[in-house]
Amino acid sequence: MNEQDKTTVIMRLPSTLSVFSGGKSQLLLKAETFEQLLSALEQQYPLVWEQLCDAQGQVRKKIHIYVSNRLITTPDDLGMALKPGQEVIVLPSSIET
Repeated sequence: MNEQDKTTVIMRLPSTLSVFSGGKSQLLLKAETFEQLLSALEQQYPLVWEQLCDAQGQVRKKIHIYVSNRLITTPDDLGMALKPGQEVIVLPSSIET
């Protein structure tokens, strides 16, 4: 599948992370699954990806990511399908781990 065929989704970042995206609080990324979204983020916004993911590519415990009001919590969630225009919300966790 080429990039034009992939779904464009909107990742919304808190202001504390927008410094890593050149000041952008909304990132448009092409992906059909959450895993593809993380891959696109790593390629296009590596500094943001480093804040959200650990060296193994897993979402850090200090970060909460929601897709359609569902918290992404397990590796099984990587296969979650995304829809055109869908919003992915990134929030810092209230508990540091």
